[in-house]
Amino acid sequence: MGLINYQVKLLLDAYRAGTRMDRVLMIGRQSLFLHPSELRELRKTCPQALPNYQWGEYADRFFKECLKVAEVNTLDYSAYEGADLLHDLNQPIRDHLQGKFDVVVEAGSLEHVFNFPIAIANLMRMTRVGGMVSVSTPSNNLCGHGFYQFSPELIFRVFTPKNGFKLGPVFALKARYPGVELIPISDVFELMDPADAGARIGLVTKAPVLLLFHARKVADVPLFVEPPMQSDYAAAWFSPQGPAVAGMPCWISKLPFYSSLRVRWKGRKQAREFSLKNGRAFRRAS
Repeated sequence: MGLINYQVKLLLDAYRAGTRMDRVLMIGRQSLFLHPSELRELRKTCPQALPNYQWGEYADRFFKECLKVAEVNTLDYSAYEGADLLHDLNQPIRDHLQGKFDVVVEAGSLEHVFNFPIAIANLMRMTRVGGMVSVSTPSNNLCGHGFYQFSPELIFRVFTPKNGFKLGPVFALKARYPGVELIPISDVFELMDPADAGARIGLVTKAPVLLLFHARKVADVPLFVEPPMQSDYAAAWFSPQGPAVAGMPCWISKLPFYSSLRVRWKGRKQAREFSLKNGRAFRRAS
């Protein structure tokens, strides 16, 4: 994977909003995938950007020409794509890299790293206070692409003030093909935090879905002193009222067709709630 148009737009928005971008770190050397219409849109903001652009070229020029980045570094397990910082993200980063980067850009590496808690902590530690982490990562229907696909619940529970971060909007990007970069993405939804929804936010789709977000580092604190906990379990375990139990008049439950109707009703309700048509959980972004 690599940088696609919506992550490019978020980075440009952050730059225009005043985010310092003197030193940027790519996790893996990222390619840049912009379709002709997307390149034309980019050049409205960044005139004369990327002359002679080649599909899938490395993203270094974008950072330097459009975001005025002074130094672009790449961290990878191997130097096969020209990384200048070699490190296995399964292992904690070395002290000299902590807090060194204004922006850490991840666009398709985390799902390939077995020890995810250490890998994500590495990205968070390498970001300076006031800097940000920019991430796009598989969420749905990309089984086999890497070790993992990530849920919105995980993102909302990791990037919290307790861990020194303020999370911006989290977006779901619906692609058409497993090669998510192959055609422009038009279906983009902003997600609600499951803790605010008071329920799980699941997603069942026929198409691949990516998660895209930025998180700003507001404090340098020890990470995961309290391991992230799924919000619906936390609400059930620590609620003084205990878990809610739905009631049903006993005479209805004794009807011969009740069980079959109940299953069908529950299934249809779940299918609706676990789809992008759930307007409470998924709000279409402009």
